[in-house]
Amino acid sequence: MKIALFGSTHPDKNPQMEAHIFNVCKTIKKFPIELYMPDTLFYSFSRNMQDNMRPMALLFDVVPPVDMAFSVGGDGTFLRTAATIGEADIPILGINIGRLGFLADIGCDDLETTLREIVNEKYRVEERLLLEISTEGDFTSFDNIRALNEVAILKQDTASMLSIHAYINDEYLTSYQSDGLVIATPTGSTAYSLSIGGPILAPTSPSIILAAIAPHSLTARPLVVGDDSRISLKIESRSKQYLVSLDGQSQILHESTTLEIYKAPYTQKVVKRFGHTFFETLRDKLMWGADVRI
Repeated sequence: MKIALFGSTHPDKNPQMEAHIFNVCKTIKKFPIELYMPDTLFYSFSRNMQDNMRPMALLFDVVPPVDMAFSVGGDGTFLRTAATIGEADIPILGINIGRLGFLADIGCDDLETTLREIVNEKYRVEERLLLEISTEGDFTSFDNIRALNEVAILKQDTASMLSIHAYINDEYLTSYQSDGLVIATPTGSTAYSLSIGGPILAPTSPSIILAAIAPHSLTARPLVVGDDSRISLKIESRSKQYLVSLDGQSQILHESTTLEIYKAPYTQKVVKRFGHTFFETLRDKLMWGADVRI
């Protein structure tokens, strides 16, 4: 079995990151697994760490045909791993050393048991919707045009609101007067969208969420549409610019640039253990049903 391991390339920001990844690698070596790691991650560690982690194959900007990818970190690391893998059709397992973790939901204490299940092919794979964007207007190039969590339209300055004219399948929906608009996948329903009052969706739901950020009207409620919808946005701003963010990676666009957002032509595969469900994660991470008065 071949596994590519991804993690933070800035372990100095988390002093424990190096130790966590070393322990993950040490656990992986107990199994008949061929391990790969990006060269940028490997060479970000101390020389002693590098010597102790060998042997392994390094990835130089190319992901080889591996059976699975491991993302070691939090949900942000998982999103970066998904962007790196792109259309390679490689399922990702999220190993959580962060805090919340809806995508990275396997604890380090469960890693050895999880690896044994994976080697014995006792796991399931969920297919998650990705969003894709295209632009009309000024030529704009993006390093990545797809998002697993959300596409966010944000004001670029600190004072004025945006006027966001939204269309669904070429039919006018409404004009949002707000600080921005989040277009989220079901996977992203527990991320940015949730923080601004959007609904929680089961991650495999065939849906897309539109939720305004600080709308200038109490009637601007979140909306859920089918995942076959094509969303067009025309933006007006006093600064003549706005920000578009794909899973946290932002770029400034001129207001003359129209955005189109729609379902990507492929899905992201996410590895899950049998018996571990989204609803269990909700109870655990959001403390549903817990009495906090105790």
